[in-house]
Order: sequence, then structure tokens, then C-alpha cells
Amino acid sequence: MPDQTSQSRPGAQALPENPNLEWLRKEAKRHLDSLRQSTPDAKLADAQFELATRYGFPSWRALKSHIDSLSITGQLFDATRDCKVDTLRALLDAHPAHIGARKEPYQWTLLHAAAEAGCVEAIDLLLARGLDANTREAGDKTYAMHWAAAAGHVEVVRRLIEAGGDVVGAGDDHELGVIGWASCWEGCDDDAHRAVVDTLLAHGATHHIFSAIAMNLADEVRRIVKENSAAINQRLSRNENNQTPLHFAVRFNRPEMVTLLIDLGADPLAVDGGGQSVASYGTKKSVDEPVMNRIRTMILAEISSAERGKRAIRAELMDLLACLSLRDWETADLLLKDNAALLTTPGALHIMAKRGDTESIRWLLDRGADPNALWTHWDADVTPLHLASWGCSPDVARALLEGGANPAIHDSRHNGGALDWAEHFGCIEIVRLLKPEK
Repeated sequence: MPDQTSQSRPGAQALPENPNLEWLRKEAKRHLDSLRQSTPDAKLADAQFELATRYGFPSWRALKSHIDSLSITGQLFDATRDCKVDTLRALLDAHPAHIGARKEPYQWTLLHAAAEAGCVEAIDLLLARGLDANTREAGDKTYAMHWAAAAGHVEVVRRLIEAGGDVVGAGDDHELGVIGWASCWEGCDDDAHRAVVDTLLAHGATHHIFSAIAMNLADEVRRIVKENSAAINQRLSRNENNQTPLHFAVRFNRPEMVTLLIDLGADPLAVDGGGQSVASYGTKKSVDEPVMNRIRTMILAEISSAERGKRAIRAELMDLLACLSLRDWETADLLLKDNAALLTTPGALHIMAKRGDTESIRWLLDRGADPNALWTHWDADVTPLHLASWGCSPDVARALLEGGANPAIHDSRHNGGALDWAEHFGCIEIVRLLKPEK
């Protein structure tokens, strides 16, 4: 629940007349100096919290938000966000110089706020008052049109186009352009976002490989790769861990696109900017089965070469995972015979736990895999049991517990055990499995 509120609690100290954010920052610094006289190691956050509670607010964020709303800029953005166009018009009439107001911390314009809110009337008013549809904010370096596209507000997109808005929008920090913002986020697969994409295309935009994948457009993907073969290895921005198109297709649950990309020559062994394989993005085997089949074909060729050369098989973790995913137990055992480190190197149990693959989990445990090993998943060191909780796989959790998994081990970022993760992700079955009986 948000901790912001427009009013302080009863009995709190009253704010001074006409407070502003600059006064608030100075007040926090003064309070910190005072606090350190009795508590030398006090931090600014401590002073901010005490100041907020003094004025009756539950947090510094809530106090700051309230004071911001009292300013003309705050009132303008509140009216725009809430689509109170009469209030917005009156404020602009009274304070015309504030038409170019910017909102911290990312320097949003009123047009950005209206676009995200989908308020067509506010868009019309702001454009009539002279705001430029192609003004960028400083955070994601986007136009207002990016945010309207991401929210599926097709009428706002049309208004911005009519005002000269750039339908391509190259140069945003995610490197997706407007069409990518309309298609490449979770939840964009609906009629509203498809209408935005159609509108952009009708006014000169073109698909890139990620938007084509997101929309399941096989012919577009083929065209893009034919015109530019490097597109098959193009990377998303650092914000998305530099995923390849294949990573993206697996993450977006596009099995047809996964098959097509493999057929077009995508590297099944590619890793993202954090070193994560395509398999790390999968949550069910049906999505990336073509990847696993291609890897298995490669390792079978390596096994044949090793036999002819009378040498050990050279295998990596993904080779083992592919065989397990495809239930080729015989080849998996053969790989372990020459590469025992595949079992002791963390990762296999973790990835299979995330994918909900109980059968592979038991196979690995039977051969001595450590159920309590830590492995870096995105930005945290976690156990397989954490990932079973994340993916809500109670059968996997049971198998891990039977194999000796310790649910008390905490991850390195959130300092939570498997039970904390299960509660956070709402996996009731695992919560019941892990919660001690009273």
C-alpha cells in the first residue's frame, strides 16, 4: 500500500506557511546536525524519518510528496495525472510561465504525465498552449509518445502524431523506440497495444526484431534478418541485461519465435550481459525445446568426435541441461562420466528448479548435486529452493527438501529464506510446506 498521504496525522506539528522542497531539504540537514549531537553515527535517512513523523507523516517520501503537491508545479502535475482538465486550465491561466514545468527526479513535462495517464483532453490543452510533442525527459530519454504507447493509449498517440510527434523515437535509454515501448513490455499483448503499433506503422514506423518477436510476426522477423543478418545477434540495452532475440523470445513465451530464430541461425549457447543462458529465462520446457534440441545435436557430434579421437568429452553446463530437459538420461550420464564438475558447479539444480522440472531435480540429487549451493540469479545469490518458491513449484520444493535442502539459507540481496520468497510471491502451497507447525 502506498505510504503517501495528502494530510498529516491529527496532533502533529503544523507545517510552516508555504513550505517548499528547498526548505524541507535544509530542515532535514539541520535536524541531522542536531541529531548527531546525541547520536554521532546518525544518517540522513534517520533525520528525514524523524522529521516526517514530527509533522505527522508515516515516511519521508509521504512528507516530501505532500509538500511537492502544495507547489504550483505539484498542483499542475496532480491535475494532469488525475485528468482534472478544468483545474489544469485554471492553473495555467493563473501561472502561464509554468507551462514548461518539470517534475523531479527525471524532469518529466506535463505532456509526459498526460500521456501516461491517457488524458486526451489534457494532451489537447497542453499542445494548444505550446508544449512540444518531441521534448524528452532526462530519465529514460523518452518523448511523451513513448509513455502513451507503453500504456496502450492509442488516442493520445494519434494526437501526438498530429502535433508532429516522432513515431520512431530512437534514442531512448532502453533502445526500443516508440514501437518497442508499445510491444516489448509485459502486458502489452492486447488489442489496445496492437492498435498503437498499427497506428505507428501507418505513420512511418517500422518493426525491429524485438517488436516483431513480441507480436509473433514470423514474416517480419524473416524480413528483418534477411535485410540485416546481424539482427539475429542484436542486443537489448543494459537495462534488460543485453538479452539476445533468443533470450527475449523465451522470456516472452513465444515458442514459435524461438523455433524460427533457431532456424535462422540464432546461437543457442549465447549468454546475456550477466552471463545467463537462454535456459535461465525459461520457465517451461515447451518454450525453449528447439534450443535444447539444437544443443543436444551439437553435444552428440562432440561425443562422436571424442570417441573417434579416443579422448574425453568436452561438455558444458548447457549440454547437460539440454539432455536433462529432453529426458536423454543416457547421454547426460555419459557427460558426467567425463565432466564430474558439471555436478559440483552450481547452476544445474537452480535452473531446473526455476523451470519446475521435478524429474531432472531428482536425477541431479540422486547423483550428488548440492541442494544448498548458492548461484547468482540476476542480482542475488540464491539456492534452488529460492527459485522453486519464485516459480511456485511445490513438487520441486518437496524434492529439494527430501534431498536435504535447507530453507533457512538466506539470499544475498533481500536477506530472505525460501519461506520469505514463497510468501512474497504468493505461493501458498510452498508456504504451507515450509512454515513450522505451531
